[in-house]
Amino acid sequence: MVTRKTLFLWIFLLFAFPSLCALPLTEQFKQVGYLEMCGKHGAATFDALYAYFDELIEFFQTNPAWAQKLYSAKERFIRSKDRNYYATDFFGFYDESAREGRSQISFYYSIHFHEFICSHYKEFNQVPEIIRFLQACRQIQKSCGNLFDEAAAELGLETIFSSEYGHPPIIIKTIKYFPSYIATKPHYDGTAFSLFLDSTDNQSLLLAPYKPSFTIDDFSSPLRKFSRSDNQNSILLIPGALLTEFSIYPTPHIVIQTGNIRYATIAFAMRPNYILEKNELSPLPNFNH
Repeated sequence: MVTRKTLFLWIFLLFAFPSLCALPLTEQFKQVGYLEMCGKHGAATFDALYAYFDELIEFFQTNPAWAQKLYSAKERFIRSKDRNYYATDFFGFYDESAREGRSQISFYYSIHFHEFICSHYKEFNQVPEIIRFLQACRQIQKSCGNLFDEAAAELGLETIFSSEYGHPPIIIKTIKYFPSYIATKPHYDGTAFSLFLDSTDNQSLLLAPYKPSFTIDDFSSPLRKFSRSDNQNSILLIPGALLTEFSIYPTPHIVIQTGNIRYATIAFAMRPNYILEKNELSPLPNFNH
């Protein structure tokens, strides 16, 4: 029996990537590790987000007391009930720009964290650099929930996002990479799904479908049918490590060094109130060798 949700997903995929309609999502993940779709937010949306992010970075770097205040808000938030909904402690601003090799700055956004800091730390509402960035993240996050729901339904996992909130727990990660950024090893995401929403350099992302063992040569930049333009984008959906109990294994990936400043945005679908058990996943190669 074809459910309404399943029918909706296949109609969506028909317009997003017609050549994949004969291939179930499980097999798509097994064969290539990802599904490409056409995103409705284009370069104009994300370039504005990155401009707001640069303003936020400058504000926190020139006003470290505010950065510390946000850190305190994060520490308080991860002791709240809402933290369990996301089953992670990654929220807020992480400045690793001076850390050798890392050379990046990131922000982990969620709607509950946004609402928490604006209600418990009302002074943040008076800082335009903070509010503009948070509102931009919120608008992007709103577009992801249905996609994650439909992907779970297509895999027969309709209940993995069940909670009192009625929608998947989603974290939006915005990243600025600096020229000295170096990644030496691929990684698996601790998510149910990860959705690569945008990058100013798509060729820097390499991935491989899951397999018993890997070499560097297994990793490549995904072939894309959609381009980054003002009103559309190429987005990639991959499985994370929170689905292994259903025999759906994560797609390892790495962002390689390019020597340029670049930005990226990723949406993470978590599992509500989930405790990650240790999984023995295939070891990943060192790109320095």
